[in-house]
Amino acid sequence: MIKPLRYDDGKLVKLSGAVALNATIAKFDALAYSGGYLQRATNATTEVRFMAMEGITASSSIYQDILVLNLDGVECEADTNTDPVIATDIGKCANLTDHDTIDESTNTNKVFFITQIVGATTDKKVRGYFVTKYL
Repeated sequence: MIKPLRYDDGKLVKLSGAVALNATIAKFDALAYSGGYLQRATNATTEVRFMAMEGITASSSIYQDILVLNLDGVECEADTNTDPVIATDIGKCANLTDHDTIDESTNTNKVFFITQIVGATTDKKVRGYFVTKYL
């Protein structure tokens, strides 16, 4: 799971008609745009700007509204794929494994910047920030 640690209510936004048809999204899922609509992020995601703050199961005919957290500057705690390593993971950007896990051993998409390891390395948890890419 990826969860936000500290943020103010001003970063919560209700996006109207933003969820793709037939999408299933759980609270705290990392979200990415595809075809103009939000869906759960994948290992191919190159930018995550929002996190779901509610669960949604969209119908096949209505684009759903969703409450999201704008992740710009929000510190997050995240599960990792494998045991993180201080020497190779801290201060580096990593990919996502999927919508709720960081792949700290891969950095081609550079989605999440790792600032620290939480607990023992075998706990597989890190803290950091989603990287905003400006086009």
